[in-house]
Amino acid sequence: MNIRVSITPSPGLTRILRGSEVVAGAAVLQRAGQAVTDYLRRYHANFASGWKGSHWMSPSLGFAGQVVKGWQNPVVSGNRVTVTNTFGLLRWKLTGGTIVPVKAQWLTIPLISEAKGKSVAEFRAGSSVPLFKAGNAICRKLGNRLEAVYALSKGVHQSPWPGALPPDDALALVFTTAVNLELERSLKSAA
Repeated sequence: MNIRVSITPSPGLTRILRGSEVVAGAAVLQRAGQAVTDYLRRYHANFASGWKGSHWMSPSLGFAGQVVKGWQNPVVSGNRVTVTNTFGLLRWKLTGGTIVPVKAQWLTIPLISEAKGKSVAEFRAGSSVPLFKAGNAICRKLGNRLEAVYALSKGVHQSPWPGALPPDDALALVFTTAVNLELERSLKSAA
């Protein structure tokens, strides 16, 4: 599932791009779309720590890098520029939703950092301490104390993630600034 950011220039700009013998409208839109793509890549590269919510545990699974890599080069079609992100989990961060178990009875939610990114079977295989179910948790006994390793849940709701995309006005500013620079450059080279 992809994310698409589509930008359609104002009617006035469209008339300028179509009516000018000096400016190649598609080239201007392509360069402005590339400026937006580059901005989104930088935004998400700098947002890497922004994905870490209150339940975040190290080590990272590379989510931030996948978001950055997912931004594709812009595509111009008519008077519209579309920038696409192919990393499907970004859409989830934008919309939120409910996660339910598909192939199991329970979701297993890691509660300790060494369990993050591992299934219960993988965790169990890498440990000599047996795991067991206690209430709504998978636990282990360490000395005289009981430690919950995974919480068990029938489903969890995640809200949209704040800042998953920059505000529309920031994208519009990047786009219009790039268009203006391209128009100025084209007019100077034609003079």
